[in-house]
Amino acid sequence: MTHRDDPDEWAGATSAAQVGNRVLRLPLRYPENACLASVHTADPEAVAAALPSPELRPARWVDGRALISVAAFRYRAVTTADDPPGVLAPYGELAVAAVVTRGPAPRLLPLLRRRLPLFVLHLPVTTAEARDAGRALWGFPKFVADMDFAEERPVRQVTLAEGSTTVLTLRVRGTGPVLSDRRPAVMYTARQGELLETVVPMAGRLRLGLGRRAGGLELGDHPVARELRAMDVSSAPLVVFDYLEHRSLLPPGRPIGPARDHPGHRGADRESGRCTVRHPGTPPLDLCARPVATGPR
Repeated sequence: MTHRDDPDEWAGATSAAQVGNRVLRLPLRYPENACLASVHTADPEAVAAALPSPELRPARWVDGRALISVAAFRYRAVTTADDPPGVLAPYGELAVAAVVTRGPAPRLLPLLRRRLPLFVLHLPVTTAEARDAGRALWGFPKFVADMDFAEERPVRQVTLAEGSTTVLTLRVRGTGPVLSDRRPAVMYTARQGELLETVVPMAGRLRLGLGRRAGGLELGDHPVARELRAMDVSSAPLVVFDYLEHRSLLPPGRPIGPARDHPGHRGADRESGRCTVRHPGTPPLDLCARPVATGPR
Protein backbone atom coordinates (compact mmCIF):
# COMPACT_ATOMS: atom_id res chain seq x y z
CA MET A 1 0.00 0.00 0.00
CA THR A 2 1.40 3.41 -0.97
CA HIS A 3 1.16 6.57 1.07
CA ARG A 4 -1.57 7.77 -1.30
CA ASP A 5 -3.80 4.89 -0.24
CA ASP A 6 -3.58 5.48 3.51
CA PRO A 7 -5.15 8.48 5.30
CA ASP A 8 -2.89 7.92 8.32
CA GLU A 9 0.40 7.87 6.38
CA TRP A 10 -0.48 10.07 3.41
CA ALA A 11 2.42 12.40 2.58
CA GLY A 12 1.54 13.83 -0.82
CA ALA A 13 1.78 17.43 -1.95
CA THR A 14 -0.57 20.09 -0.63
CA SER A 15 -2.30 22.82 -2.62
CA ALA A 16 -4.15 26.03 -1.76
CA ALA A 17 -7.63 26.77 -3.10
CA GLN A 18 -9.88 29.82 -2.79
CA VAL A 19 -13.45 29.29 -1.58
CA GLY A 20 -15.32 32.56 -1.17
CA ASN A 21 -13.19 34.76 1.07
CA ARG A 22 -11.26 31.85 2.55
CA VAL A 23 -8.18 29.98 1.33
CA LEU A 24 -8.17 26.24 2.13
CA ARG A 25 -5.03 24.12 1.86
CA LEU A 26 -5.80 20.62 0.64
CA PRO A 27 -6.08 17.78 1.42
CA LEU A 28 -8.82 17.94 4.02
CA ARG A 29 -8.50 15.39 6.82
CA TYR A 30 -11.45 13.63 8.49
CA PRO A 31 -9.90 11.74 11.42
CA GLU A 32 -13.02 10.54 13.24
CA ASN A 33 -16.19 9.81 11.30
CA ALA A 34 -19.43 7.91 11.83
CA CYS A 35 -20.43 6.06 8.67
CA LEU A 36 -23.18 3.73 7.44
CA ALA A 37 -23.84 2.73 3.84
CA SER A 38 -25.73 0.38 1.56
CA VAL A 39 -25.87 -0.65 -2.10
CA HIS A 40 -29.11 -1.16 -4.04
CA THR A 41 -30.00 -2.31 -7.54
CA ALA A 42 -31.49 0.10 -10.09
CA ASP A 43 -32.57 0.36 -13.73
CA PRO A 44 -29.37 0.45 -15.85
CA GLU A 45 -30.78 2.65 -18.61
CA ALA A 46 -31.99 5.27 -16.13
CA VAL A 47 -28.64 5.29 -14.32
CA ALA A 48 -26.72 5.54 -17.63
CA ALA A 49 -28.81 8.57 -18.63
CA ALA A 50 -27.74 10.38 -15.43
CA LEU A 51 -24.01 9.99 -16.10
CA PRO A 52 -22.38 13.09 -17.65
CA SER A 53 -19.70 11.42 -19.80
CA PRO A 54 -19.46 8.36 -22.09
CA GLU A 55 -16.25 7.59 -20.20
CA LEU A 56 -18.43 6.25 -17.37
CA ARG A 57 -20.76 3.26 -17.56
CA PRO A 58 -23.05 1.81 -14.88
CA ALA A 59 -21.48 -1.19 -13.18
CA ARG A 60 -23.74 -4.23 -13.48
CA TRP A 61 -24.78 -6.78 -10.91
CA VAL A 62 -24.97 -10.44 -11.98
CA ASP A 63 -28.60 -9.97 -13.09
CA GLY A 64 -27.73 -6.98 -15.28
CA ARG A 65 -29.14 -4.35 -12.92
CA ALA A 66 -27.18 -1.17 -12.16
CA LEU A 67 -26.04 -0.28 -8.64
CA ILE A 68 -26.73 2.78 -6.46
CA SER A 69 -24.77 3.49 -3.28
CA VAL A 70 -26.24 5.45 -0.35
CA ALA A 71 -23.70 6.44 2.32
CA ALA A 72 -24.17 8.71 5.34
CA PHE A 73 -21.39 10.35 7.35
CA ARG A 74 -21.03 12.45 10.49
CA TYR A 75 -17.72 14.31 10.42
CA ARG A 76 -16.78 15.15 14.00
CA ALA A 77 -13.59 16.98 12.99
CA VAL A 78 -12.34 18.43 9.67
CA THR A 79 -8.89 19.98 9.32
CA THR A 80 -6.98 21.60 6.46
CA ALA A 81 -3.35 20.99 5.52
CA ASP A 82 -2.23 24.42 6.80
CA ASP A 83 0.43 24.76 9.49
CA PRO A 84 -1.08 25.09 12.01
CA PRO A 85 -4.14 23.28 10.62
CA GLY A 86 -7.31 25.22 9.92
CA VAL A 87 -10.68 23.74 10.80
CA LEU A 88 -14.10 23.40 9.22
CA ALA A 89 -17.24 23.08 11.30
CA PRO A 90 -18.42 19.50 11.97
CA TYR A 91 -21.16 18.45 9.57
CA GLY A 92 -23.26 15.61 8.23
CA GLU A 93 -23.26 14.37 4.65
CA LEU A 94 -25.18 11.80 2.63
CA ALA A 95 -23.87 10.59 -0.74
CA VAL A 96 -26.20 9.16 -3.37
CA ALA A 97 -23.97 7.76 -6.12
CA ALA A 98 -23.97 5.43 -9.10
CA VAL A 99 -21.44 2.59 -9.05
CA VAL A 100 -19.54 2.95 -12.33
CA THR A 101 -16.78 1.59 -14.51
CA ARG A 102 -14.60 3.53 -16.94
CA GLY A 103 -15.47 2.28 -20.40
CA PRO A 104 -17.25 -0.98 -21.24
CA ALA A 105 -17.14 -3.70 -18.60
CA PRO A 106 -18.60 -7.20 -18.35
CA ARG A 107 -21.12 -8.10 -15.69
CA LEU A 108 -19.22 -8.67 -12.51
CA LEU A 109 -19.43 -8.90 -8.74
CA PRO A 110 -18.23 -5.37 -7.88
CA LEU A 111 -19.39 -5.56 -4.27
CA LEU A 112 -16.58 -7.96 -3.50
CA ARG A 113 -14.19 -5.04 -3.98
CA ARG A 114 -15.84 -3.17 -1.08
CA ARG A 115 -14.48 0.15 -2.40
CA LEU A 116 -16.71 1.00 -5.33
CA PRO A 117 -15.90 3.56 -8.07
CA LEU A 118 -18.73 6.08 -7.79
CA PHE A 119 -20.22 8.97 -9.73
CA VAL A 120 -21.85 11.30 -7.21
CA LEU A 121 -25.44 12.09 -8.15
CA HIS A 122 -26.38 14.10 -5.02
CA LEU A 123 -24.40 15.04 -1.92
CA PRO A 124 -26.52 16.90 0.67
CA VAL A 125 -24.62 18.34 3.64
CA THR A 126 -25.64 20.19 6.79
CA THR A 127 -23.53 23.38 6.44
CA ALA A 128 -23.19 26.01 3.73
CA GLU A 129 -19.41 25.98 4.33
CA ALA A 130 -19.20 22.31 3.29
CA ARG A 131 -21.59 22.93 0.37
CA ASP A 132 -19.59 25.83 -1.04
CA ALA A 133 -16.19 24.13 -0.71
CA GLY A 134 -17.45 20.91 -2.28
CA ARG A 135 -19.10 22.62 -5.23
CA ALA A 136 -16.20 24.99 -5.93
CA LEU A 137 -13.28 22.58 -5.59
CA TRP A 138 -14.63 19.21 -6.74
CA GLY A 139 -17.96 19.91 -8.44
CA PHE A 140 -19.78 17.85 -5.81
CA PRO A 141 -23.57 18.34 -6.30
CA LYS A 142 -24.16 19.55 -2.76
CA PHE A 143 -27.11 21.27 -1.13
CA VAL A 144 -27.90 22.12 2.50
CA ALA A 145 -30.23 19.62 4.15
CA ASP A 146 -31.19 18.14 7.52
CA MET A 147 -29.95 14.80 8.88
CA ASP A 148 -31.17 12.86 11.92
CA PHE A 149 -29.12 9.83 13.00
CA ALA A 150 -30.22 7.11 15.43
CA GLU A 151 -27.38 5.00 16.84
CA GLU A 152 -29.30 2.07 18.28
CA ARG A 153 -27.19 -0.95 17.42
CA PRO A 154 -27.55 -3.45 15.97
CA VAL A 155 -29.75 -1.25 13.74
CA ARG A 156 -28.45 2.19 12.76
CA GLN A 157 -30.59 4.74 10.94
CA VAL A 158 -30.41 8.13 9.28
CA THR A 159 -33.26 10.27 7.94
CA LEU A 160 -32.45 12.93 5.36
CA ALA A 161 -34.86 15.84 4.90
CA GLU A 162 -34.98 19.32 3.43
CA GLY A 163 -37.08 21.40 5.76
CA SER A 164 -40.35 19.54 6.34
CA THR A 165 -39.92 17.23 3.33
CA THR A 166 -38.32 13.83 3.86
CA VAL A 167 -35.86 12.74 1.18
CA LEU A 168 -35.08 9.24 2.44
CA THR A 169 -34.50 7.03 5.46
CA LEU A 170 -31.67 4.49 5.46
CA ARG A 171 -31.34 1.61 7.96
CA VAL A 172 -28.40 -0.79 8.21
CA ARG A 173 -27.67 -3.84 10.33
CA GLY A 174 -24.13 -5.18 10.09
CA THR A 175 -23.54 -8.79 11.08
CA GLY A 176 -20.67 -11.23 11.25
CA PRO A 177 -17.02 -10.64 12.08
CA VAL A 178 -15.34 -7.24 12.22
CA LEU A 179 -13.31 -6.58 9.07
CA SER A 180 -10.47 -4.15 8.48
CA ASP A 181 -10.92 -1.82 5.48
CA ARG A 182 -8.06 0.29 4.12
CA ARG A 183 -8.93 0.59 0.45
CA PRO A 184 -9.27 4.04 -1.17
CA ALA A 185 -12.52 5.18 -2.76
CA VAL A 186 -12.58 6.55 -6.31
CA MET A 187 -15.06 9.38 -6.80
CA TYR A 188 -16.10 10.97 -10.10
CA THR A 189 -17.68 14.42 -10.43
CA ALA A 190 -18.27 17.01 -13.17
CA ARG A 191 -16.85 20.51 -12.75
CA GLN A 192 -16.64 23.32 -15.31
CA GLY A 193 -16.92 21.00 -18.30
CA GLU A 194 -14.44 18.43 -17.01
CA LEU A 195 -14.81 14.97 -15.52
CA LEU A 196 -12.78 14.82 -12.29
CA GLU A 197 -11.41 11.69 -10.64
CA THR A 198 -10.61 11.94 -6.92
CA VAL A 199 -8.91 9.08 -5.09
CA VAL A 200 -10.01 9.29 -1.45
CA PRO A 201 -7.86 7.37 1.07
CA MET A 202 -10.05 5.74 3.71
CA ALA A 203 -9.51 3.35 6.60
CA GLY A 204 -11.59 1.76 9.30
CA ARG A 205 -13.30 -1.32 10.67
CA LEU A 206 -16.75 -2.52 9.69
CA ARG A 207 -19.31 -5.27 9.68
CA LEU A 208 -21.07 -6.31 6.49
CA GLY A 209 -24.71 -7.31 6.16
CA LEU A 210 -26.26 -9.07 3.16
CA GLY A 211 -29.76 -8.97 1.73
CA ARG A 212 -33.05 -7.46 2.81
CA ARG A 213 -32.65 -8.45 6.47
CA ALA A 214 -29.55 -6.22 6.63
CA GLY A 215 -31.46 -2.96 6.21
CA GLY A 216 -33.70 -0.91 3.98
CA LEU A 217 -34.16 2.32 2.05
CA GLU A 218 -37.40 4.30 2.24
CA LEU A 219 -37.94 7.18 -0.20
CA GLY A 220 -39.93 10.30 0.64
CA ASP A 221 -41.65 12.91 -1.56
CA HIS A 222 -38.70 15.11 -2.51
CA PRO A 223 -37.18 15.79 -5.96
CA VAL A 224 -34.16 13.60 -5.12
CA ALA A 225 -36.45 10.81 -3.88
CA ARG A 226 -38.59 11.06 -7.03
CA GLU A 227 -35.43 10.79 -9.15
CA LEU A 228 -34.37 7.64 -7.31
CA ARG A 229 -37.87 6.20 -7.62
CA ALA A 230 -37.74 6.84 -11.40
CA MET A 231 -34.46 4.87 -11.44
CA ASP A 232 -36.31 1.95 -9.83
CA VAL A 233 -33.87 1.86 -6.91
CA SER A 234 -34.65 -1.19 -4.76
CA SER A 235 -35.68 -0.68 -1.16
CA ALA A 236 -33.85 -3.84 -0.06
CA PRO A 237 -30.04 -3.65 -0.09
CA LEU A 238 -27.66 -6.10 -1.68
CA VAL A 239 -25.12 -5.32 1.03
CA VAL A 240 -24.68 -2.84 3.90
CA PHE A 241 -21.51 -1.42 5.41
CA ASP A 242 -21.75 -0.77 9.16
CA TYR A 243 -18.58 1.07 10.19
CA LEU A 244 -17.32 0.83 13.75
CA GLU A 245 -14.44 3.19 12.88
CA HIS A 246 -13.92 5.39 9.83
CA ARG A 247 -11.39 8.05 8.82
CA SER A 248 -10.58 9.61 5.47
CA LEU A 249 -8.66 12.25 3.56
CA LEU A 250 -9.89 14.36 0.63
CA PRO A 251 -7.20 15.51 -1.86
CA PRO A 252 -7.77 17.53 -5.05
CA GLY A 253 -9.29 15.76 -8.04
CA ARG A 254 -7.66 15.41 -11.45
CA PRO A 255 -9.35 16.06 -14.81
CA ILE A 256 -9.66 12.99 -17.04
CA GLY A 257 -11.83 14.27 -19.90
CA PRO A 258 -14.83 16.39 -20.86
CA ALA A 259 -18.20 16.12 -19.16
CA ARG A 260 -21.50 17.95 -19.20
CA ASP A 261 -22.52 19.80 -16.06
CA HIS A 262 -24.22 17.87 -13.27
CA PRO A 263 -25.37 20.43 -10.66
CA GLY A 264 -27.82 18.06 -8.94
CA HIS A 265 -30.54 19.41 -6.68
CA ARG A 266 -29.71 23.00 -5.69
CA GLY A 267 -31.92 23.41 -2.64
CA ALA A 268 -32.55 26.58 -0.68
CA ASP A 269 -29.78 29.02 0.27
CA ARG A 270 -29.43 28.12 3.95
CA GLU A 271 -26.52 28.71 6.32
CA SER A 272 -26.98 25.33 7.98
CA GLY A 273 -29.33 22.44 8.36
CA ARG A 274 -30.09 20.22 11.30
CA CYS A 275 -27.67 17.42 12.20
CA THR A 276 -28.80 15.37 15.18
CA VAL A 277 -27.77 12.06 16.69
CA ARG A 278 -29.80 10.01 19.14
CA HIS A 279 -28.31 7.30 21.32
CA PRO A 280 -30.36 4.82 23.41
CA GLY A 281 -31.94 6.56 26.39
CA THR A 282 -30.95 10.07 25.30
CA PRO A 283 -32.76 12.87 23.46
CA PRO A 284 -31.43 13.94 20.03
CA LEU A 285 -28.22 15.99 20.25
CA ASP A 286 -27.91 18.70 17.57
CA LEU A 287 -24.30 18.65 16.41
CA CYS A 288 -24.74 21.91 14.48
CA ALA A 289 -26.17 23.89 17.39
CA ARG A 290 -24.00 26.64 18.80
CA PRO A 291 -22.99 26.06 22.42
CA VAL A 292 -24.89 28.17 24.93
CA ALA A 293 -22.73 29.99 27.43
CA THR A 294 -23.73 29.50 31.04
CA GLY A 295 -22.72 31.60 34.01
CA PRO A 296 -21.43 30.40 37.36
CA ARG A 297 -23.87 28.55 39.58
